[in-house]
Amino acid sequence: MDSLGTWPQPLSGDDRAFDRQVLQRLRSAEAPAAGDRPGLRERLGTSLLLVIPLASALVVVLLWQRAAAGGSALPLVLIAVVLVVAAVWWVSRLKRAFAAAQQRLGTRLADVVVHGVGVVREVTVAPVPDRDPASPGTPGADDDGPAPAEGPVRARLELSVTPVRGERFSTVVEAVYDAGDALRLEAGAHGPVRFLRDDPAGTTVIETRLSAEQVQEVYRAAALN
Repeated sequence: MDSLGTWPQPLSGDDRAFDRQVLQRLRSAEAPAAGDRPGLRERLGTSLLLVIPLASALVVVLLWQRAAAGGSALPLVLIAVVLVVAAVWWVSRLKRAFAAAQQRLGTRLADVVVHGVGVVREVTVAPVPDRDPASPGTPGADDDGPAPAEGPVRARLELSVTPVRGERFSTVVEAVYDAGDALRLEAGAHGPVRFLRDDPAGTTVIETRLSAEQVQEVYRAAALN
């Protein structure tokens, strides 16, 4: 563990199940308030993302025809100017549109997904059930025996979670780890977790996608809660 005790990376880092739950909460949530909806100016700017390229293409075709008919270099210069201006404007508008959408989504996600710090109170490690029966450490006659020295293992963690917002709660999290990494999951180990705000104990998952700075922010916010 490092100084913050962040979790080892599970072998199955597939978060699609959790992401589906988040999308379901977002779809079932109340419609955003009027202040959270795009304004007329923003909607107009977004629609121009499609209009400007089409208009630019039409202008370029007309100028190209004029250049081919008259033999003048001026239409070619105008074509270059149109393409550069249209490209610069389009990229700038696209960045603004993505930033606005990301901010709006982040505001709504804050009411759905919450982070916290989980502390391991008890950990149980067992071999993954579908391993080769002939391999050492495979569950069989002695299912309660020690975990294998190598290969994947399933860890069952009983956590006490301090959220960045809300009351502390207890929950159980399961994940598949490499046997070497699972050795780091001992009582007292800790790290960031995330969960759905309306069902914290039933939806908690180990958080391993945060940067070091984001992990520190979670720890600080949980300490201030």
